[in-house]
Amino acid sequence: MALRETNLIPPEILARRQFLRHLSFWAACIVISLSLIWGFYFYQMHLLQSKKRTVAELKQKHQDLGVKINEIRLIQVELDRMRQEQAGLENITLAAPYSQIFAKLADIMNEDTWLSQLTIESGREEESSIRLKLTGFSFSADELGSFLQQLTNEPLFREVVLQSARENVNSQFSRGSGKAVRVIQFNIECKISKV
Repeated sequence: MALRETNLIPPEILARRQFLRHLSFWAACIVISLSLIWGFYFYQMHLLQSKKRTVAELKQKHQDLGVKINEIRLIQVELDRMRQEQAGLENITLAAPYSQIFAKLADIMNEDTWLSQLTIESGREEESSIRLKLTGFSFSADELGSFLQQLTNEPLFREVVLQSARENVNSQFSRGSGKAVRVIQFNIECKISKV
């Protein structure tokens, strides 16, 4: 005797079950695919946002640094100005008073040598001494040499250098005779010692 299976479920219900099974399988595949796509998308967006945030923070830090650099530059300019003023004040306070310089020059001068111009220059911070430039005339090279020797021997004046000396004929210095006289025009530079 042979047994035969008989399916008592109507074929529509079986078709519907199979259709629902296929539908739920493909729906699950689509949901999984979409969740993977959306997950990747949100991950990429998160990375992009963090990079944008990092770039924005770096720009802000760069701007803050620029402001601080400008402030530092302004402070450095102010410090340089104050150092120059301080150096000038130190030169004035540490160097011999101008009256002392003039008195020493008056003692050293002889009657055949005289000054036409005297310049005192205060140095900057790195050059802490005062420079003295003397321009004048002398009737003879011996008298000019004597003046230069006395200036060199005076401790108030350092590094005495005769920059130039040239002979000129000038009627302005005639010694009362009205004739043109030969004079030696000179330029001397030296430094003033600190007291």
